[in-house]
Amino acid sequence: MRNFYPNIRVENARVSDKQRERGEIYEFDRAPPLITEGLKKCKAITKKYGTSFFFATQFFPKETRLAIYAVYAFARIPDEIVDDPSITNPENALNLLHEWRATWQKAMRTGETDDPILAAIVFVFHKYEIPIGEGEAFLKSMFMDMEKSCYENYEELEEYMYGSAGVIGLMVTRIVGFSSPAAFPYAEKLGYAFQLTNFLRDIQEDSQALGRIYMPRNELAACDLKTQDIEKQIFNERFVGFMKAQIARNREVYKEAFPGIAMLHWRGRLAVKISYVLYKGILGEIERADYNVYKGRVRTNFTQKLWLSAKALVGVYE
Repeated sequence: MRNFYPNIRVENARVSDKQRERGEIYEFDRAPPLITEGLKKCKAITKKYGTSFFFATQFFPKETRLAIYAVYAFARIPDEIVDDPSITNPENALNLLHEWRATWQKAMRTGETDDPILAAIVFVFHKYEIPIGEGEAFLKSMFMDMEKSCYENYEELEEYMYGSAGVIGLMVTRIVGFSSPAAFPYAEKLGYAFQLTNFLRDIQEDSQALGRIYMPRNELAACDLKTQDIEKQIFNERFVGFMKAQIARNREVYKEAFPGIAMLHWRGRLAVKISYVLYKGILGEIERADYNVYKGRVRTNFTQKLWLSAKALVGVYE
């Protein structure tokens, strides 16, 4: 096993609180080949699975971009274990998830791994002093996906979203840099906004392929709907009314999160603003599809991404 982290734990491999607040990000030049290889693989994972996210990351400085690829890979690998349709026995998926968590914990503790992707992930966690508790919170939500297929109310869903998305916002904030710790609650909120958009876009895929419904039962009931209606893909006026209410709430969460972007280091603000408009733009595409998310995944095309990014450049976020 290669003990990679102690070998690179030199003065400029760590970031102090003051340096992080100023947004000072150091080059990865001193990283050994194992980590360099891992960062390339993390980039490939991000490009394959996160099209809108990957597009937005191109507006980050190189070092920030590389670190965020590692965070994305950290989240994507266990997520793929949980969602892998080829694993027909849930116990097998659960065992793989436990195994991945144990391997990650050991690498975090000892700095030893021969896996380039894991080496890159642990390097970034240490370099930017991302608390292991934030990683554990994410993994807790992955375990929740193995145990829970629906949510009674928004409060329950928010508990899941803290791990699945909120802590990712916290990690990205540590990497980008911030002017005040007050940025963190806004980053968490922005993670919720992105996650809610994903939930609305992926209603069909989540229910049909994964057997999960992230729409709160009490909010479905308020529109005279049940989880069975989602499972049967029933599209009617009641469902349209439900979707309108969900989109309105999602847009409000985006609005609440927006002030935090100004607290990020200036070099990272544009990329986050572009992520903001791209994900929020999906809500408009759902509306243009007359709220019928059962027809297939709604997405923005490359031309729309360019247009939304141009709007963000000139300060238009609606």
